[in-house]
Amino acid sequence: MKSRIRWMVVLMLGLVAVAPARADLKVATSLTDLASVASIVGGKHVTAQSLCRGYEDPHFVPAKPSLMKAIQHADVFVSTGLELDAGWLPLVLPGSRNPKIQPGTKGFVDGSEGVNVLEKPSGTVSRAEGDVHPLGNPHYYADPKNLEIVADHLAEVFSRLDPANAADYAANAKAFKEKMEASLERWEKQMAPYKDASVVTYHPNFVYFADRFGLKLFGTVEPKPGIPPSPHYVNELAESMKKAGVKVVLYQPYYNADACNQVAKRAGGTAVEIATEAGGMPGTDDVFSKFDTLVSSVAGALSGNSGGQR
Repeated sequence: MKSRIRWMVVLMLGLVAVAPARADLKVATSLTDLASVASIVGGKHVTAQSLCRGYEDPHFVPAKPSLMKAIQHADVFVSTGLELDAGWLPLVLPGSRNPKIQPGTKGFVDGSEGVNVLEKPSGTVSRAEGDVHPLGNPHYYADPKNLEIVADHLAEVFSRLDPANAADYAANAKAFKEKMEASLERWEKQMAPYKDASVVTYHPNFVYFADRFGLKLFGTVEPKPGIPPSPHYVNELAESMKKAGVKVVLYQPYYNADACNQVAKRAGGTAVEIATEAGGMPGTDDVFSKFDTLVSSVAGALSGNSGGQR
């Protein structure tokens, strides 16, 4: 009998020994880039998931019960901020019935905090101008430097909620920024030959990338944010591009590829699908591989259309 008890104790100890360690913080985000940064800064102490997948439009995510259930036990929720997720997050957060991550609590984070926001509207914002964001352009994650700001912010948040591992969060954020700086130096060299080159995008979500790498934004395939282009507008834009020598149209997987291809074809140029969010295309699993692919795609498109306006 004693021998049997001994074996049971040994077995139980063995099970305890091989049990996987539980992450200290469960983090959820409204954008894949934010989940990627959270995972890197959190390291072994954090599990992170994004409610919006990289190939989905972050403006319009169905507020399904499955999303609410997914964040029922989250310790932290990181919103993109600047009202990018304002169309769906106000439904999902209350639906989770998780008091720790509601706006105004320690577990709710605005990912845009500390970022230099571009395109802040002046005066009264009218819906006649389309889906304009009154707090400024929310697509700040297209600039690698802004993700360094996010990393520092998340390290502070994680440290407040989990002070025992504060040193690890600080060290991870520092390593993240060092890697981002080294990567940015490489990306800037890739983009340097195309400084002042002009491109057209489907939606005005390329402003931060263009500002960082010195590109000019000639226009958008949308006549106004959130408004699909008419055949007449497509013709007008293509003619304007042709006259100006602009030949590159960029669009994300969740936008109208047909309209982009029509504009590019009529302008004598090329339409290129790009991922501005991690996971938007194969091989873009984190923010570093996202920028590797994005920079290569844009530089390749401009290289193939080097006769475009500079």
